[in-house]
Order: sequence, then C-alpha cells, then structure tokens
Amino acid sequence: MSDILGALGQAWPRLLLYPGGISALLMVLIVARLRGIPPATLEPFTLIDLLPPLSVITLLPLTPAAPFAYGLDVPTALLMLLWPSFRRAARERIAPQQMLEWYLPLLIAATALVSVTTTLDLSGLLRWPAEPLRQLCFLLGTLAWIAAVPPITSLQNDLAGACSEVGLLLIGVLPLIAGLSTLPIINQIPPLILVPATLIVAVIAAGSTRHLSLPSRYLLAGMALLVSGFPVR
Repeated sequence: MSDILGALGQAWPRLLLYPGGISALLMVLIVARLRGIPPATLEPFTLIDLLPPLSVITLLPLTPAAPFAYGLDVPTALLMLLWPSFRRAARERIAPQQMLEWYLPLLIAATALVSVTTTLDLSGLLRWPAEPLRQLCFLLGTLAWIAAVPPITSLQNDLAGACSEVGLLLIGVLPLIAGLSTLPIINQIPPLILVPATLIVAVIAAGSTRHLSLPSRYLLAGMALLVSGFPVR
C-alpha cells in the first residue's frame, strides 16, 4: 500500500487530470447516469468505498499519461476495485458461496489474460501478441472479463459501484486497445479519444450481457482459459 501511495504522490497529472481526477470522475458520473444512480448517493461511507477504485483508475498504464516506477499488478487492482462489493457483502452478510459464484468468472478470465502475457503487471495487457492463437485468447479473455463485470457491480448500486465498473471495464479493454493500436488507421487516433471510445463500447457490451446466465459466463471464461493453455509453435 505504501508503494501505491508513493506512486500517487509522484503522479500529480494522473491524480488530477488523466486517467484519474477529473477524467475519471466524468467517466464514473456517465456510467452512474446510464445505470440510473443519482450523484446524491455520495455519503461518508460511499466516499471510503470510492477511493480504492479511483486509485486504480489513476494508476492504469494508459497513454499519454506519464509512466511511473511502480507498476500496478492484476491481483492488487482486482482487490481494490472489488473493495466496494466486499464491504457491502460484509455489511449484508452475503454467503461466501454466493460471492464466489459472482467472482469466479472474472477470476478465470483474469487467469487467462495473465497466462497470455506471462506477467501480473497490468502493462502486459497492452502488449498485443504476434501469435494468432494468443490474439484469440486475448479477445476471448476480454469478452469473458466484460461479461463477468455486471453481476459484481450490481452489488453496489451507488457511485462506488459505478467507479468499480469503470475500473474493471478499463482493465478489460486494455487488450482491445493494444490490438486496435496495431491497425494503421486506428493508430492515428489520439489515445485521449481511443480510450473513452473503447470504454463506451465496453459499457454497451456489459449492459447487453446483464441478463446472461451464470453458466454462459463460466463458458466464456473457460474457453479463454482453455485457449491460453495451448502451446504456441
């Protein structure tokens, strides 16, 4: 945690402007508006829940934000983004088995993506692989990740939940951004436009999967994990 706080202290443009600060709050308010969450839900306890997801968004390896020495890894990012739903589960005493059902598709998708990048650092998700099989796994992992988000974020129907949703979807589209950046036409689009555009696509895709059955989410994640285990020649 001290490393994360140190990274935030050395990244004032990130903290105030992009990808955190004003830009992050705007994205959260837009998603909250789409989900019908009023801004008035910002209360002291909600503010405590809001800070960890906002910190993750601020530290994401998104260009043109300047890089920093401490790279955020996938497990840490997940723990901080899931903090609001953890807190609600503790308050409402939700059964661990039920929590596992909601989280497991996301964890399987994360495992598949990490297997492709062979690193836990989030920056690895921005390295588009050269092998077609790995590219397929990236796409399947992205789809499985996005499909796994709605059941989790529905646990927190306030600004903290919207912030978690933005952070999770931004991580989910990192492979998509990496793939699109390899196309000459897309590569001409400034990152400040490309990132919000891919986030909008992810929000729409996540919304379309809200009524997807739990077995279907497991199937998508399992397919991504299966492909990630195939040897590359």
